[in-house]
Amino acid sequence: MNIVVNSFPFNPGKLYELTKDFPDINFSYTSSIEEFEKEIKSADAVFTIKLKSLHLASAKNLKWIQGLMAGVDGLPIENIRNRDIILTTGRGIHKDHMIEYALSMMIIDSRNLNEFILNKKEKKWDPNFRQNQIKGKTLGILGLGSIGKELAKKASFMGMDVIGLKRTKSHVPYVKKVYTEENMDEVFSLSDYIVNLLPLTEKTEKIVNANLFKKMKPTACMMNIGRGGTVNEDDLLQALKNKVFRNYISDVFEEEPLPSSNPLWNLDNIIITPHICGSNINYMSKAYNIVKKNIEKYRNDKEKMINKYSYKRGY
Repeated sequence: MNIVVNSFPFNPGKLYELTKDFPDINFSYTSSIEEFEKEIKSADAVFTIKLKSLHLASAKNLKWIQGLMAGVDGLPIENIRNRDIILTTGRGIHKDHMIEYALSMMIIDSRNLNEFILNKKEKKWDPNFRQNQIKGKTLGILGLGSIGKELAKKASFMGMDVIGLKRTKSHVPYVKKVYTEENMDEVFSLSDYIVNLLPLTEKTEKIVNANLFKKMKPTACMMNIGRGGTVNEDDLLQALKNKVFRNYISDVFEEEPLPSSNPLWNLDNIIITPHICGSNINYMSKAYNIVKKNIEKYRNDKEKMINKYSYKRGY
């Protein structure tokens, strides 16, 4: 069996240990696009962050793709589906660091710490920024998957009241009330903080729009660490300009890198980070745990492979 590991531009790190775990498998670790294009031609499986249609077309023997990201934005989904290739994802890799990002950003927002960081550059001593807290606040989580569930748990430990949005209505630990898409506006009207973890599908594209922004409390803060395309950015710009709600924090955008000409950069009620909330120095170590388990399942019981992509759900 030939497996191509393409973590470019990141170092494979712990993924190199797969050669010791499975000495009978031929692993090729590519460090450039050129190497990847050469090696994929004889691959039975590929572990990758991105894959183009032309690469897929040249991989005549390909039977399994293991994405190294939680999302599949960088993969030619329809072509993979038409080839009946098994597709598994890196869902769960980002959980801990995304939760820490969300909690830290809520604390930064409540204590106005970003303003003090800016003042330090100007050697300006100004204690007159409001000092609030997240304890006692209502957190609305859009998307109660593995990340959303763990965020609910940790936020509740910090004294937050948690409500959330889920595809189907069922009990979720640490979540006081679960809503479905039909009642999504209630999550927006009741929450002091909203964390968007929605995947990007046909159903969720631009689902967060002006109608939902209007439901928010004037004092509320929203954060997007899911997918940029789930938010209508034209509506977002107008809502922020008109101070419909207090603050917006986003790590993801429709177009990345966010162009310098984008007017969102000019607003004072938005915090922008460059799609880093899922990044971590231990990323490939976490990917290793998923990949190793899936190699074992692929050989012995394909039906029990973890993180299988659902074409019906879109994630």
